[in-house]
Amino acid sequence: MKITLGQSYSFLQQGLRDHQEDSRYPDNDKPSASQRYFVVCDGVGGSEDGEIASRTVCRAIARTIDGMRVETYFPNDQFSKVLDAAYNALDRMAKRYNGEMATTLTFACFHDGGCTLAHIGDSRIYHFRKGKGIIYRSEDHSLVNSMVHNGMITPDEAIDNPQKHVITRYMESVDSDQSRCMATVLKTKDVRNGDYILLCTDGVYNQVDDDELTNIILNTDISNKKKVKKLAQICEDGDDNNTAILIPIIKVESDNLDDKSIETTGETKKFSHSDSTLEEIESTQRQKETRLQKWIKQLFN
Repeated sequence: MKITLGQSYSFLQQGLRDHQEDSRYPDNDKPSASQRYFVVCDGVGGSEDGEIASRTVCRAIARTIDGMRVETYFPNDQFSKVLDAAYNALDRMAKRYNGEMATTLTFACFHDGGCTLAHIGDSRIYHFRKGKGIIYRSEDHSLVNSMVHNGMITPDEAIDNPQKHVITRYMESVDSDQSRCMATVLKTKDVRNGDYILLCTDGVYNQVDDDELTNIILNTDISNKKKVKKLAQICEDGDDNNTAILIPIIKVESDNLDDKSIETTGETKKFSHSDSTLEEIESTQRQKETRLQKWIKQLFN
């Protein structure tokens, strides 16, 4: 299949924080129209090290992918190489600064095999479709999300929970005997003309709920540039750094018209593709989540 992207737009804002820990690639409010992959990271830790971590991961991914022909061929093992390169760069930078550093990650790459989406942490990926709204939203790797899944709190109670910023997965520098947190990787061919992919940090979705976000992105009366400008205006005075990249899909040519993954979408769950349209590559490494879940159960028992 061949996916043609429209002009993407982006913003990166400091909000009311005293320093900027978000990073993006391309680091431009109007990326090149030929751009095929996008990255948004949010540094963890509330210090300069978070800024270094997010910037390091973005740059390492860009350096690695620029040596690949991702527009035609991007299998999962290729993404693993990209992620390893980013981790290695993070390890080197941590040794240089003699400290620990960490960041979240969201990633999108468009190629002839479809679209590869990946995330680590609580920065999000959204997939919008006209007439449907949000057809995919990534699941946050967060303590509060684990509490919701364990039935300890309701989704409504999660919104203002004091633990909402505690994340259970993130990219961090680790010792050689420690395991790295892996990404949740989603590979789909379910992309259509008029769809949008949005990558954003929590500073965006904490300011704009899903309904308002959908209304802005799928508004046919304003340009994509104005959509992103409106979103940026809403978030600019938020209490957190806020970054987003909006990627419009303007044309999809399939090499197999019988491929159901192009013709159907998941409608049984509000924020999930159906099994026939989505391959999820989820790491078995859940050490951090397991420890936190045990702690949660002890806390609530």
